[in-house]
Amino acid sequence: MNFITRAVLYTARKWKKTLLLFCLLLAITTLVLSGLAIADVQEEQAEEVRGTTGASFTVSRNTATGGWSSDRGGSYSTQEYLTADKMESIAAINGIEGYNASIRTILCLSDRRGQWLEQMEPTGHAIVDCQFYSYSCINSKYHSLFLSGALVMCEGRTIDSSVKNGIVISKDIADKHDLKAGDTIQAVNNPLSDDKTMDLEIVGLFEVVADKTDERNHYNESSYYEYTNNAFVSEAAMKKLLENYTDVGYASADFFVSDPERLESILHEVQKINTINWNNFFITANDEVYQNISSALSDTGTLITTLIIVITAVSMVLMVLILSMSVRSRKRETGILLAVGIAKPVVVLQYLLEVLLIAAAAFPLAYLSSKQAAGTLGTLFGKTAEHIIVTSEHFMLVVVVGGVLLVTAVLASCIPAMRLKPKTILSQME
Repeated sequence: MNFITRAVLYTARKWKKTLLLFCLLLAITTLVLSGLAIADVQEEQAEEVRGTTGASFTVSRNTATGGWSSDRGGSYSTQEYLTADKMESIAAINGIEGYNASIRTILCLSDRRGQWLEQMEPTGHAIVDCQFYSYSCINSKYHSLFLSGALVMCEGRTIDSSVKNGIVISKDIADKHDLKAGDTIQAVNNPLSDDKTMDLEIVGLFEVVADKTDERNHYNESSYYEYTNNAFVSEAAMKKLLENYTDVGYASADFFVSDPERLESILHEVQKINTINWNNFFITANDEVYQNISSALSDTGTLITTLIIVITAVSMVLMVLILSMSVRSRKRETGILLAVGIAKPVVVLQYLLEVLLIAAAAFPLAYLSSKQAAGTLGTLFGKTAEHIIVTSEHFMLVVVVGGVLLVTAVLASCIPAMRLKPKTILSQME
């Protein structure tokens, strides 16, 4: 009788022990497969957060030295402004997906008939005031009010470098004055001076999502204006509107990175740009939201990984203990097999085959059961059940690693018995 036949017969004859090992392997494999599926969802969620939450950094004028002067763009020091060349050199660094810089001023807006556009009060009633707090934009989708979610585009398009004489206003203002995307309005910085009046096309409309009390907003001079009374103007148009003012420029610019995890390395690269005098500028990282969210995700991911490792380690110990007890209870059988000339490796191979036969039945069934259990277990970690999928890759990984661990457990349990000589084993059983 060869070792394969003996392994099959022993597994069938000792069905209680077989059932115990089968249930143990089934439970362990189900838990590990479920854990791997949950870990994958966790990793996908982390990658999604990296792609959607994003991070940015701000390059600002160093106002620590030099006097202060007031101009149409706000209050700035006498240090140099950020120029287009400087911003382009920063934006050229790999990993930066876009940037925006704004000059802030008050523009008076009117329709094509010369009728001033009226502001909106918080109650929604119009007041006769044509002044709108306006931002020039290199790329308005990267403006902080849109990134924070305080404002969202509802019609038309955002402003970028391809827009020459364009403006984005609120839908409330547009509806009040029977305007829509594609219409033309007029803008002037100071109607009581010789400032230029320009025709601007309404390229898009925005809706207000957050109000002034929202925690996403911070104080600045624009806080005197309701968000419905804000406007976003193309860079080229704003320069023409402010051409009578000499001390106007970009005091800061916001740069947005595609991968928040690379923010620190990108900042190091930025500071190596030798065409910028970094004594006149400083950099501020803006990744608080990502850090807070990623920290929570990382903690959950670590917990899931730890549980998988603990389950595997405890299972390994249990298997060694159970198999060791089984081998000790089979000392007489082992002695007889060795006494009749069967080599020790063949005996070990028989014991190994017995365990692998049980695993061959437990693993596929665990693959099926884990498809049901993974979703339920995933909800304990705040995951959506339908998003947790046990894949064939998970199964193959468990089969390979589990097989190696089972072989190790069998060998570890057989070591004490295989060290004894056949006569010694038989004498101990007399």
